[in-house]
Amino acid sequence: MQTTTEFIPGKVITLSTELAKPSPFYFGFDIEDEFVNVLDTYNFDKIFFFTEQHLFELYGKALYEKIAAKYPCSLEFVPNGEACKYFPVLERTCEDLIAKGVSKKSLLLAFGGGTVGNIIGLAAGLIYRGIGYIEVPTSMTGQTDSTLSNKQAVNGQTGKNHFGLYHSPMFIWSDTKYLKTEPPVSKRSGIIEGIKNGFISDASFLDYLDTVLNPELNFSDEELYDLAYQIILSKLEILKQDPSEKHYGIVLEYGHTFGHAIEWLEKGKMSHGEAVSHGMKIAAELACELGFISPKDVALHYYMIEEKLGFNQPLPPYITTEQLMNAMICDNKKTGEDIRFVILENIGKCYNPEGDFLVTVDLNVVENIVTQFIASQQHDHQLAA
Repeated sequence: MQTTTEFIPGKVITLSTELAKPSPFYFGFDIEDEFVNVLDTYNFDKIFFFTEQHLFELYGKALYEKIAAKYPCSLEFVPNGEACKYFPVLERTCEDLIAKGVSKKSLLLAFGGGTVGNIIGLAAGLIYRGIGYIEVPTSMTGQTDSTLSNKQAVNGQTGKNHFGLYHSPMFIWSDTKYLKTEPPVSKRSGIIEGIKNGFISDASFLDYLDTVLNPELNFSDEELYDLAYQIILSKLEILKQDPSEKHYGIVLEYGHTFGHAIEWLEKGKMSHGEAVSHGMKIAAELACELGFISPKDVALHYYMIEEKLGFNQPLPPYITTEQLMNAMICDNKKTGEDIRFVILENIGKCYNPEGDFLVTVDLNVVENIVTQFIASQQHDHQLAA
């Protein structure tokens, strides 16, 4: 099973993002007092501290004041949530930084969830062809998934994450104290990626999650710390084989082709994680239809996602097969004319007939599976009503 670590508040554990030039990943619970000590080891002229207003009031102010007491530090705010991830916000952010005297020696600090990290990471990658930045993720998704990937992007007019680049942070600071007050739907959005890691790479990890998860998300500080740590390790095991996520790491996109399409159609009304939870169930139904996994394996998806995690809201009844299929055509993972999918060969292993862990599937088969899934979801809506 996974490596364990003793729960000691204030203790900082150092992990690696496994890149050729890895970003240090500092992890712990209530480790804020150590942040400036780590910052002291870097050379810079000024810090621009980016966050959302509510996160600043909740947690960010304390960290900002610790930094500002020792270094020049400018406080900057970005729009809340997915509204942050568009070109106008990116352009305004970059131009404001230039106007405020950002230099090649400056650091941008992203304090918040994945959207803050994405927009500030992308700005850091573009300004002067790349300046330093630090990620301080405050969400389960940020701490256990998105910050490990070094992918920065904004959305386009027809889909998610169409425009971006790879730009690694100088370091990542992951304090699970910030997860204590995270809303349940947001917390589930991070945990779903851990469930995904079990399905694509390590079936035994699902046994661990089956033991520790509960749909009410009742966790002690120590339990939440261990859960985040284990999900981080589950992804790092995959990244060790492909830190760039361009070969084997593509398996991390399991359920995301369907999920991104659902999320896009919902226009901010559904979290990324909930959309992916639906996408994983559709992907499981497709793998079963193709003869790879069994109905029992499909049922395991529903059990882990709905019963253990509590992501059990049916797909909105107004989403149609045609809409979903059209949205997938614009998915940012496309590698050609065809829509291709990460498909399970069995629990813990992905099918790889074409050498890149993406599988071409007859779109008539895909359409039939999507139609059946939508019909089942509409039935669930009628029962709930």
